[in-house]
Amino acid sequence: MRLLTILAALLIAGLANLAVWSLPNRPVPLEPPPGGKLKSVSFAPFRDGQSPLTQTFPTTAQIEEDLAALAPQVAGIRTYTSLEGLEAVPELARRHGLQVTMGAWLSSKPDKNEKEIASLIDLANRYPETITRVIVGNEVLLRRELTPEQVAGYIDRVKAAVKQPVSYADVWEWWLKYPQIADHVDYLTIHLLPYWEDVPAGVEGATERIRNSYRIIAKRFPGKPILVGETGWPTEGRSRGAAVPGLVNKAKFVNGFVRLARQEGFDYNVIEAFDQGWKAKLEGTVGGHWGLYGADREAKFSLAGPVVETKRWPVLAAVSGGVAVLLVLGLALLRPRPTARGWFVLILLAQALSTLFVRAVHAAMHGKHYWQDVTLSAGMLGLTGVLSLAVLVTAHRTLATGGLAREPLAGLRRPRPALSLVEKAGRVCMVALGAVALVWSLLIVFDGRYRDFPNVYLLVPAVGLLALGAIRAARRPPGAEPRDALAASGLFRPAVPVADPPAGNLWQAARRLPVEAVLGFGLLLGAVLTVVAEGFVPLESLIYGQLPFLEALHEVDWTLPNWEALAWAVLQVLLAKPFVAALLTARGRAHAGAGSGAWVRMPGE
Repeated sequence: MRLLTILAALLIAGLANLAVWSLPNRPVPLEPPPGGKLKSVSFAPFRDGQSPLTQTFPTTAQIEEDLAALAPQVAGIRTYTSLEGLEAVPELARRHGLQVTMGAWLSSKPDKNEKEIASLIDLANRYPETITRVIVGNEVLLRRELTPEQVAGYIDRVKAAVKQPVSYADVWEWWLKYPQIADHVDYLTIHLLPYWEDVPAGVEGATERIRNSYRIIAKRFPGKPILVGETGWPTEGRSRGAAVPGLVNKAKFVNGFVRLARQEGFDYNVIEAFDQGWKAKLEGTVGGHWGLYGADREAKFSLAGPVVETKRWPVLAAVSGGVAVLLVLGLALLRPRPTARGWFVLILLAQALSTLFVRAVHAAMHGKHYWQDVTLSAGMLGLTGVLSLAVLVTAHRTLATGGLAREPLAGLRRPRPALSLVEKAGRVCMVALGAVALVWSLLIVFDGRYRDFPNVYLLVPAVGLLALGAIRAARRPPGAEPRDALAASGLFRPAVPVADPPAGNLWQAARRLPVEAVLGFGLLLGAVLTVVAEGFVPLESLIYGQLPFLEALHEVDWTLPNWEALAWAVLQVLLAKPFVAALLTARGRAHAGAGSGAWVRMPGE
């Protein structure tokens, strides 16, 4: 009977694990886009370890290698600078049959601007057949580094010195804010990025948002040619409102935009050719993952489909299943052993924690460029891994014994007698992850534009602690309430804490248990603030965006929430539960037999 139960549990756990990996990674078909090649893509050939921030630039050989890879897929490229080694681009692009929209990067540094302008003019005049148009400045007004008059002055100087059409590039709303710039350019270069809009659009509504924005500009500047200088979708990073990064979403967006451009006659440039990991310092994880190709120069997907979100999901499914089996085998070495029903629960819990942990490891291995991010990910994985082991060992002990004992309630700050290594590790990791979650929550609420949600890491402790609490509640001693079994101070003990004496109210309980109070109430407050600040649209975008607040609020589609933000709020509530349960236990009524303060053991302990 026990063997059949264990085999059934293994089968159910394996099928559930397979479903978790396979269902989100079903191939998504796409119709081949019209026109074959893309018209143009943004070209920045920086590789891992290279960055304009560190003044480490690609070699000429690397630039040519990148252009050779792009030539079969695109008709042209756009650069953002005429320096930093990109002086070689026009000659190399000519060899590979690519047209170039050459850019000059403007900033608040006059000396650097002079060098950019001089190089742009020189290259445009030397390669008039390859450089078909030029762009003087990119979002420098958005960054508020130059005045409109200064930008116009640079544009006029270039126009007087080259034969190609001359433009300036900025987000589309900035052309409405500074319409005088249009008098100095031959064509408008507008950036249409639904992900970064003040009210972000989901991928399903992105093309319609682009169509409407384009028509607003065309109506405001009749007769002026327009280039969509940047449009695209990120494959990694945090969600913004209804805009969710992802490989499938990027493929859908690019595929849909190319069709829209064909219908409407748009001239366009897609951002961008290759992932630029160095941008994470400026724009978080999402900033480094707008490429059609990864930093390894491998194409992320085919525009003709089918597209799979995680191509290596069978390997990840096999690894998570294998780890779960190893965990169960390790638990089988412990004594005493649970009943068949206990093994059923342990096998399912081991598989759940294994699957969630492998997902977290996979996420940590993608999108992390700087050592700070790598260190943070490694620390989170370390804490969640140790906590998972502590949860499994404690669950095994709970299910293998005759029942739990009762003991007087003590806060996390008070030492317990004879704490085992597992108990110490579980308590430390639980408190550490609760503290990290609280800090992360406040950072997202008050400075979250470029910060990732930590869902993938904190789903492990949320599920693990909830499952452990449920197991302990089912095995609690007579006279104990379910909340007592969930209390953080005793979650990893072979006994359930009971208030002795009762605190009377939450304020008194909080004074007795300050760690539990800070983490419990802090995480609950963080959950509420998360829903307000990120639940449907980034609140900071509405406050500091281009539209008046009430008008922007009117634009929000309340049927399309930020599911990642709402999930993060739920995780905070789940993480707060053990700490709040301890406070509720502290203020509860004293149970019979607990008043003496003696340590009581149940039979079988």
